[in-house]
Amino acid sequence: MKLFDHWLQYSFDWQSLGLALLIVVISIILVNGIVRGIFHQIEKRIPDRFAGWTDVLMAFENPARVIVLFTGLLIALHTAHAPHLVTHFAHAIYRSVLMFSIGYGLYKLMGSLTVLLGHLGSRINFELDSIVMPFLTRSLQFVVMALTVTMILSDWGINVNGVFAGLGLAGLAISMAAQDPIKNLLGGIIIITEKPFQIGDWIKSPSVEGIAEDITFRSTLVRTFDGALVIVPNATLSNEPITNWSRMATRKLALTFYLDITTKTKDMMAAMTDVEAMLAEDDRFETGSEKAYINQVTTRGHEFMATAQFKMVDDADWAGTRADINMKVIRILAEHDIQLSAGVDTPTTNF
Repeated sequence: MKLFDHWLQYSFDWQSLGLALLIVVISIILVNGIVRGIFHQIEKRIPDRFAGWTDVLMAFENPARVIVLFTGLLIALHTAHAPHLVTHFAHAIYRSVLMFSIGYGLYKLMGSLTVLLGHLGSRINFELDSIVMPFLTRSLQFVVMALTVTMILSDWGINVNGVFAGLGLAGLAISMAAQDPIKNLLGGIIIITEKPFQIGDWIKSPSVEGIAEDITFRSTLVRTFDGALVIVPNATLSNEPITNWSRMATRKLALTFYLDITTKTKDMMAAMTDVEAMLAEDDRFETGSEKAYINQVTTRGHEFMATAQFKMVDDADWAGTRADINMKVIRILAEHDIQLSAGVDTPTTNF
């Protein structure tokens, strides 16, 4: 209170206060109008071939606005002849805000690193690893956050070494109760180094089957074919056998039908010929891989099988193709007056 009274008595004047308030108003106008407008105008003028740099620009828009605002407030305090203790404290806050804003901008930039490097990689014909990039992005974000906090604490005179030493002792106790997160982190590193799949690959393990969408420090996100998002701990996934259907050139389609035991041999032979011809004409399958045959005769009937090697191209629809071929085989059997065996679930699919 004495500090405020001293300022009123010896330093205060209405002209300085009015000028300080004007500076604050100008700072707000700069932040909400001019600075934002400059960033958006630059964004509009970035050529398409440099589109990846848009994220770099926008990552620092909010930090720039905060820095301009606090710079204006600091200038306003000096203009109003604020007490030395107040301006000294304001300078300390300003430095912290400056470091935090730059750190925040870098943090956001790391989040756009995948897009930026992907754009650069496409220009130099270099393919980036879709599994490594999300993990690297989060690692860099953590480093930026840790460095920012460390710099701010050091600027306020806090002994960072002492803090880290305390964290080390606490970390020993925490690590005893955090074995699962550590296992998941190590599991994530194993997945990244061994690269059993990429983001977007169709994978299958005892735990899950679907499209790999993302990998974090703790888990891998897999989108199943019914639309559900399954979060699998990295420790679990790294210890399981993983089938990567996306890396297969072909996949065997094997359909099994049980025909009525009274079906004539000539009808079955004719049906087999037509099924093989149908598969041979379908460009979704490898040429020469089509087969139709009677595998065995059982109490359920004649075991009729139709097989072919399905091409695993990028837009391949395995489930849709399997259903389509099922219906085509059933139509061919019907054309030859062949009845499916009664009392059993037919057809069946092996894969």
